[in-house]
Amino acid sequence: MAKKVTRLYEQFAPTNYNINFEISKDKSSFSGSVVIDGSKTGKPSERITLHQKGLKITNPKVTKLDKKSGPRELKISRSVIQNSLDEVRFHFDETVYPGEYKIELEFSGKITDNMDGVYPSKFKVGDETKKIIATQFESHHAREAFPCVDEPEAKATFEFTLTHSKDEVALSNTSSVNEKTTGMKTITTFAKTPIMSTYLLAFVVGDIESKETKSKSGVLIRTFATTDQIENTEFALDVAAKCMDFYEDYYDIPFPLEKCDFVALPDFASGAMENWGLITFREQALLFNPEQTSKSTKQWVALVVAHELTHQWFGNLVTMRWWTDLWLNEGFASWMEYLAVDKLFPDWHLWTQFVVDEQQLALKLDALEYTHPIEVEVKHPDEIRTIFDAISYQKGASVIHMLHDYLGPDGFRDGLRHYLKTHAYKNTDTVDLWQALEDVTKKPVKEFMHAWTSASGFPLLEVEENNDHLKITQKRFVTNPESKARSDKTIWPIPLLTNGLDRQTVSKPSENVPFSGKDRTLKLNRSQTGFYRVNYSHDIQTKQINALKSGKFDDIDRMGLLADSIEATKAGYQPVSEYLDLLLNYSEEDSLSVWEIIAGSVGSIRSTLSVNDLDNSLREAMKPFIHKLVDKQSARLGWDEVENESHLDSLLRPLVIGVAAGADEDDAVKKALELYKDKISGKNHINPDMRGIVYTTAARHGDEKEFKELLNIYENSKSSDEKLSLTAAMCSFEQPNIHKKVFDLIKSDTIRTQDVAYWIAYSFMNRYARAETWKWLKENWKWLKETNGTDLSFSRMPIYAARNFADEEYLAEFKKFFEANMEPMLERSYNQGVEMIETNCDWRKRDSEVALKWFRDQA
Repeated sequence: MAKKVTRLYEQFAPTNYNINFEISKDKSSFSGSVVIDGSKTGKPSERITLHQKGLKITNPKVTKLDKKSGPRELKISRSVIQNSLDEVRFHFDETVYPGEYKIELEFSGKITDNMDGVYPSKFKVGDETKKIIATQFESHHAREAFPCVDEPEAKATFEFTLTHSKDEVALSNTSSVNEKTTGMKTITTFAKTPIMSTYLLAFVVGDIESKETKSKSGVLIRTFATTDQIENTEFALDVAAKCMDFYEDYYDIPFPLEKCDFVALPDFASGAMENWGLITFREQALLFNPEQTSKSTKQWVALVVAHELTHQWFGNLVTMRWWTDLWLNEGFASWMEYLAVDKLFPDWHLWTQFVVDEQQLALKLDALEYTHPIEVEVKHPDEIRTIFDAISYQKGASVIHMLHDYLGPDGFRDGLRHYLKTHAYKNTDTVDLWQALEDVTKKPVKEFMHAWTSASGFPLLEVEENNDHLKITQKRFVTNPESKARSDKTIWPIPLLTNGLDRQTVSKPSENVPFSGKDRTLKLNRSQTGFYRVNYSHDIQTKQINALKSGKFDDIDRMGLLADSIEATKAGYQPVSEYLDLLLNYSEEDSLSVWEIIAGSVGSIRSTLSVNDLDNSLREAMKPFIHKLVDKQSARLGWDEVENESHLDSLLRPLVIGVAAGADEDDAVKKALELYKDKISGKNHINPDMRGIVYTTAARHGDEKEFKELLNIYENSKSSDEKLSLTAAMCSFEQPNIHKKVFDLIKSDTIRTQDVAYWIAYSFMNRYARAETWKWLKENWKWLKETNGTDLSFSRMPIYAARNFADEEYLAEFKKFFEANMEPMLERSYNQGVEMIETNCDWRKRDSEVALKWFRDQA
């Protein structure tokens, strides 16, 4: 169990920090001073405590500020560093009473490579390696840069001065108000920030260039990147300016700073970080080059820019009181990004994609026993990285989506405006948002949302037709048939979201609901707005299949039927044959969202239901069926873009042809290998959308020669998007000697630390490399912990190591290893990993023979 910490804000509340910060010439260390004004709160005591981690602290001075008697310095009897609690404690010989105080001290520390706190982001210019010094303070890493009260509730203003090399650009949250150069150093002073949390303070200094524009209201919008990448920030710059206009109008609150910077960093642990006025990104999340970047990544860039920018209001202006309500930041931003980008690019049909990319991802994770509620108690900041997951982000977004539908667009928007204006520059809990929405809409928001945010999991509705009634039973949906969570008695208020019913919600374990549908075709959860799954009786599913054939369902509802059916199959609520009978009716399908489910289900069945990783019986039996399934769309879409084709077709093409190539469809494999050969000979440039298929097909059908060629492309590519495609490909070879080369690469300078997890995850996905990857992971665990131990991806290693296995012997090994190497940040993902393996084993036992017979019967 994680230790529970005392909130330092409860004994000292800073109001302003004045920080002088200097980076050493070799960029390996820093030093500085800080003056903290604040109030002693709580009970009288004989000490004041601040957060620090890894800092050397000298010359502390504490002064009591009394308006009547004037300032008086308190004698510090001793300063104690408590490393286990990340604290420095200043003890006094006298009792310190509530009042105003000033704390002054000097500090120094090391710049380390772990991409937290203050760290170097490295890039090459010719043979020279250069460093951009950047910060990452969320969740609790400001304490690694300067002593502070490092909690979200401890909001203060910040005056920041940075001393750095004179030829480098220096950025912080606010605009520079003064620059003074002496010799080889420049001292840059920045304007005082708004009141904000410590985790939002940031700076970047290095050899970077910029582009700029202005929003309609005059906010300066700038993008920054290294010289060779700056031209690739044009798209993000345009999106940022338009999103700024959209948010200022939607929230009816002006952006409170005069500028907002967007910085692409070569080394960055996550996707992006919403530092107020200085948003930092992994290069892949900000850069777009039409010749090198796929359309799916272009879309992702727009969404990430919109996500981080909406945080400037929802998260920065109004901040969660404690990490328990992290979802208030992330769930909301994960929904709002779609609203903004859909406004900018309506032809992208993003809400259709939302249901697959966000909601379905959340439903899969939340179907585990060892999920967590949206509102999850965080006892210690070390636990925070375990909740930066699909529950806080995607489930949070999904219940917001459901709430938006419940309240209506205008009521929802007006309620948000009321919330942000009421709590500006303050901290809130979830209930404050519900109250603001209730105040405006007069609807029972707290009552409606309570179960959805406070309980783990979500409901499964089992539906049977009984003359003019439906019998609807609800229970918690749990993937693992052996899980004790299947006896969970939680009852949710569920919007049925369909026509022909006398009422639109159920809130009991079992109910009979009058049904008067004219055509007697039933589909609950219209447009998949509700966060639940439905398992229909065989009779109802037969009627739904007839309705599918006659085109009575739109694409989102066709997707919903298929998604609910495959997940019910995995969980043992129905046999795989029931799902496959439904899938038979999708050979005419032309929707991206539906094909996302088709592709995922085909992959799951092929991987999990094969009797073992190296057995090809099921794979061979599935190939004719898959070839027939993809045939029509492969012919319609082809390999080349068609003028004026839809955005969704552009995204669908690589998905469908990728499924075909993965099933060794002759034309797809032949074309992929031709394009690869032309690429290597320099004849042709591969369309970025199709690049992954070409590289992976070459790897699956190649040997050492192709590996060397792919590695050469990787080492010379400037595109992080292309490098990710190459990573997937190089981890897809069949030969063991190439797997060893991949493992050697992972520990080499060729692979950035931020990308290590990709290589491990892709290697686990390769059935030929899976066992060797597990062996390598165990042997190199110490190295992984030292290099990636503070990264979010490290906490997910048990999931990477579990999700593709369906072997009871492996389960025993998995448990033995992780139980011996357990720590709080791994605990939840370890338990989830055990569940995943158990579920896979159960599904394989239950449906392996059924699936093989079904596919052979189709031949």
